Amino acid sequence: MSWTKREVSANLVILGDAEGQVRKVGGLLAAIMPDPRYPDNRRYELVQKDGTSKTVAGSASINSQLGVGDAGKFVKLTFEGWGKSANGRFKEITVEVFEGEPTPEMLAWPRYKEVQDSQKRRPAGKAEPPPVEEPPIDDLDDDLPF
Repeated sequence: MSWTKREVSANLVILGDAEGQVRKVGGLLAAIMPDPRYPDNRRYELVQKDGTSKTVAGSASINSQLGVGDAGKFVKLTFEGWGKSANGRFKEITVEVFEGEPTPEMLAWPRYKEVQDSQKRRPAGKAEPPPVEEPPIDDLDDDLPF
């Protein structure tokens, strides 16, 4: 038996107002996957204009508004502050999904065609991961074409 060091993903982005968190992020939603550390939570891979990817940690707000059918679409996520609920407080996050015809700039976005092709190959009726709660970098300029 041996020890394996586990590192937090270098490109992990957490929406919020704490140090090291960002207030907004966006890009091409390339994938939705379970969080390896918190299996009931999700992570969202957003491809940026320069071709890099950012992995966004899910939250109750994001998980309830984005599903596997949104992969391949452009999204914007904005932390608006803290809301109150019977269980305490929660992150209020505005989730925007571009639903229109893609612009020429969107069509030229890195990995756009690859993600669209993979969505076409996805089996119909594949179950979405269950909704869940939150886990936690620098505000990004709005570098999106919409």
